[in-house]
Amino acid sequence: MRPPRLASKSRWTKARGVSRDMGMTAEEAQPTLHAVYPETVYEVGMLGWHYAAIHAAWPHLLLLATLCTHEDEDPEARVAKILRLLEEPTIYFARDPDWQQWHRALNPAQGEPPPIEETIGDLAERELTVLRAPELTFQRIQLDSRLEITLAAAGSTRVIIYALHLLCTLLRNPEGIGDWLPRLVAGWRKARRDAEIVRQERRDEVGRGQLTDLLIKQNISRLMRLAQNPELQDLHPVQVTLTAAEDETPEDIKEALQARPD
Repeated sequence: MRPPRLASKSRWTKARGVSRDMGMTAEEAQPTLHAVYPETVYEVGMLGWHYAAIHAAWPHLLLLATLCTHEDEDPEARVAKILRLLEEPTIYFARDPDWQQWHRALNPAQGEPPPIEETIGDLAERELTVLRAPELTFQRIQLDSRLEITLAAAGSTRVIIYALHLLCTLLRNPEGIGDWLPRLVAGWRKARRDAEIVRQERRDEVGRGQLTDLLIKQNISRLMRLAQNPELQDLHPVQVTLTAAEDETPEDIKEALQARPD
């Protein structure tokens, strides 16, 4: 459901030298994403929907960043990500029956077999609800000659930096998400499968790998649906930059963007 239109004296807003500082300290402002939009007339309601869409995408991008797998990672770390997601979460899930079923599948009682296909199929219908995630705030909104926004993320961990890079890519080209995002996670899946082969004697870890794939698939689906909304497709920044400890786009994201569609 879209948020209601913002109230204003006029239905339309144009650059009028308005700037708002959202009251964050310098330490809290790192890392930041800065987006510059074309100089045009913007509908106030569309701006509100655009900001809401960014906030809606953030938890899903964080979850993908948490579960991404790099080739240089230790095999045990690759297959243990989803378990750590629940034990020491970056994202807090709503503790509803869906969450409990996921948790039982990840932590079967001693002596019980790993999840069977029927269980995984059932979990495919149970999408975890994000309860809380590291905050993404609008540090600055400027309407001065053209629209500019600065987004600040709470924290500067590797996961948050990677999620910001994903957000940059989404904002630059929401229409292309159906091409680059599946290619990106395909690389994660291969790296995880290689690790599972090394540790194939641990059937429970293979099961966690299957559940990781399922959770990634669910959040990719949500992001693709979100990217179809006009508040993202019709309001494109002409420039998106990231100020962080690692402001270069990760190589796997670059490769996914540059690869030709299958």
